[in-house]
Amino acid sequence: MPRRQLTLLIAATLAVAGCAHAQAGKELVFGTTHDENSPLFLYASAYLQQLCDESKQRCTLQNLPGRRSEAMLAAGTIVGEVGRVKGYIQKHPDYVRLDEPFIISRTRIFTRSDKDITSWESLAKKVKTVSYKRGIYLYQQRLEALQPAIQPHDVQSEAACLQMVLAARDDACVFDDGGISSEAKPLLAQGHSSVSVEDLPLYIYLGKDNKALALSLSEAARRLAARGVPAQLHRKFYEGR
Repeated sequence: MPRRQLTLLIAATLAVAGCAHAQAGKELVFGTTHDENSPLFLYASAYLQQLCDESKQRCTLQNLPGRRSEAMLAAGTIVGEVGRVKGYIQKHPDYVRLDEPFIISRTRIFTRSDKDITSWESLAKKVKTVSYKRGIYLYQQRLEALQPAIQPHDVQSEAACLQMVLAARDDACVFDDGGISSEAKPLLAQGHSSVSVEDLPLYIYLGKDNKALALSLSEAARRLAARGVPAQLHRKFYEGR
């Protein structure tokens, strides 16, 4: 290898190592929109801890409203977001998405009785008013695309969404099956939850200045997958509840 190429390679390697060392010296804060008592938050928090341990980082996960989390990542006050869909990169093309989804989430429709809803299209044929948790941009997109057949609006939480249906103020609630908190879970038994109308791979995103960290975490994620860690955590936080 020519001396100039070797010098550049060594410099690049040292730069990545220096960045990783600097990151390792502080706690890295990630945001997520999911309730702290929900299966997905507990799963994501445990997964993130193992991911960061694997790459010798110190990390913590905070529950944040979706718009605040988005603004904080844009401002650089958090390192990344956990639980955004693949298309989020289209809204923020300068962000870095880890290679593999850390979980597959399922979108369901809650109604007072079984309306045989199996897709977004059938939702538009069976109900008129639909609520969803504020800050979940994908649900907003899906529901607005169905107007004027339905009238969508957002609410503060999944529990509020379910309660709107049970109180007959809305015909249906769109929710993420991992986002239901332990307090909201009993509400599901009072109505009907549809089959999944959309399976959503969820990803970890990092800000534009964290490309070296993203590379390290992506490699760590592959090692966790090879050891079956995601499946173990899913059994613990989803199937064990």
